[in-house]
Amino acid sequence: MAASGLNQLFNLLAYLYVLLRRIFNASWIRANVWISQADRVIPKTNGPRHKVIVMGDSLAMGLGDWILAGQVAGVAPSILKAAALDKQVRQRWYCLNRGNAGSSSEDWLPSKGPRIEAGQPTTEKKGKKKGDGEAEPLLGDDSPGGKSWERIFGPGRVGEDAEVVVIMLGLSDVVRGDAGLPLHAMKRDHNSASVLYPEDELAVVVKNVRSIAARLRSLGKKVAVVDLPISGAVVSSYGEGKVKRINRQLKQICKHNLSNVGDTSNPVAYVSLGLNHKVMRPEHRAFDSLHLNSKGYKVLGVEIYSAICPMLVNCEWKMWKQKLAGALPEHERVMKANAEELVGEGAAGAEEGVGGKVKSQ
Repeated sequence: MAASGLNQLFNLLAYLYVLLRRIFNASWIRANVWISQADRVIPKTNGPRHKVIVMGDSLAMGLGDWILAGQVAGVAPSILKAAALDKQVRQRWYCLNRGNAGSSSEDWLPSKGPRIEAGQPTTEKKGKKKGDGEAEPLLGDDSPGGKSWERIFGPGRVGEDAEVVVIMLGLSDVVRGDAGLPLHAMKRDHNSASVLYPEDELAVVVKNVRSIAARLRSLGKKVAVVDLPISGAVVSSYGEGKVKRINRQLKQICKHNLSNVGDTSNPVAYVSLGLNHKVMRPEHRAFDSLHLNSKGYKVLGVEIYSAICPMLVNCEWKMWKQKLAGALPEHERVMKANAEELVGEGAAGAEEGVGGKVKSQ
């Protein structure tokens, strides 16, 4: 009995230690973001200035990363450093940390979000199951959007004119046991790369990420999605197989669903974290055995940059084309357009003349 009591006391103290350290770490990160990356100090995207937004939950925020005053946590600094060292990228980029610890995928939903189908049992055991009883709206048709979405991508906000967005969502949903993975999705082999999940087997968190990515693409932004760690303190208790299936579904919506609709020249990039052995090493884990430490976020930032580098180059190239198109004065542009039109008409007339001669012969 005494040993059991001591064990419970030790577990309680360990829990309080991790909890208090998380709270302090998150508060310190928020304070430094407010100091160095506040909306008021970030210029609008204009000409040679561009923005990358890292949005999501505690993983996007960089929880577990220890920083000094004025520094930014998470993957944003390493993405920015990789861009500065890349000779393909020639203009100035801002990479903004807009992660929000504790936010779920529902908090980031834009307006007119999807609804959870009623009567669909999920793999979560505790609490009310998603889909029990009435259909639960994530966001109604009249809702302006989730609070995190409106704070970052609302009118006049810093993300409104961002060109590239990195989505790091789902970890909070898994930790809360609220990912909404359908029970019948467990029959699929998560180790098979050829398995495709039908719509009724997609987890709620996956549908939320799909809705967010689709809205961002409709706004003309380029999107990358980072999947979830498959191991860790709470993730392991949730089930490694469940998280692997969610990651498979995230990859599926990026490669097959989102990239094949709308503007097919703007595909959604997929970044693997769960099966990335460069990142998921024991020495890259934070104090809570769930998030990453400074080294882990640096490696993950490089992996993300490898996926979004073509997007940055494409954004710069579009800007250069617009600049070249508008480089000539108005009267010279009109003269050039008229000359091109006359050349086109002359070529068309020559073709008609040749065709007439052939017919007469």
